[in-house]
Amino acid sequence: MVHLDRFIKWMTMQHYSPQTIKEYKREIERFLSYLQQENLPYDALQMPDVEDYIFSINASERTRNRALSSVKSFYRFMVSRGILVSDPAKPVKSIRIKRKNPVFLSEDEYLSLFHHLDGEDGFIQERDRVMIALLLTTGIRVSELVHISFKNISLDRSGRITLEVLRKGQEMDFIYLNSQVTALFSSYLQKRQQISVESDRVFLSYRLGTLERSAVYRLVRKYLGQCGIEKNKRGPHILRHTFATTLMKKDVSLFKIKELMNHKNISTTEKYLHVVEEDLKDAVEQIKL
Repeated sequence: MVHLDRFIKWMTMQHYSPQTIKEYKREIERFLSYLQQENLPYDALQMPDVEDYIFSINASERTRNRALSSVKSFYRFMVSRGILVSDPAKPVKSIRIKRKNPVFLSEDEYLSLFHHLDGEDGFIQERDRVMIALLLTTGIRVSELVHISFKNISLDRSGRITLEVLRKGQEMDFIYLNSQVTALFSSYLQKRQQISVESDRVFLSYRLGTLERSAVYRLVRKYLGQCGIEKNKRGPHILRHTFATTLMKKDVSLFKIKELMNHKNISTTEKYLHVVEEDLKDAVEQIKL
């Protein structure tokens, strides 16, 4: 469809990440396929038609909302370009999702995970140890982690490393490493610089090619399993949740956590307040009658 091609080109010009563009394209193609099956013209839809499509998706509420977001963006683009006069997706409301407390590691668990790789020799093992350390101590997203290049690295006056990365929303932002992780990262960088490859990426795959997000997911799951850590979710995002939760437990302000997590709204960061609630419950247990 020519309008979809134009939309994808527009997203590319707006510097959306390749992964975001891929997901939007997939969702819109699925939507257009549905319209074709139902014999519904894309330029003559009404709000109930869009709602029917969203409800036809046999998936979680979060997946349905992602599909709706893609359709909304597509129609908003077509209206802005004068392709359509009205937007049938605009009045469709997202499905309200019950907020769940994030899954995170306890202090014993994340220390066990980090020290699991102590004493391991080899470039890949050191790479994994540094990536685990970054995920646990910076809140960096996997998509940001795998795209770190040498040009993104700088030192502050105290010798600690700062990373400048393209974050969610296509904005450049800084990620700060503490002194311990700076030492680990610097040691790894020395070995990485000795490897002659065309890529400027800091983290390479086992075959010294581009490291994919899926590979990071697999290695985090593998190490959690080797440590005997059982959680409902075992992907890298659990380490991002652990970072925020640990800061909350250490009385770091919600605003600072918001900035470090690169959240747009403080309401997103507030989901970590459940940690404080649990501490309050424990506190009242100290009162004995």
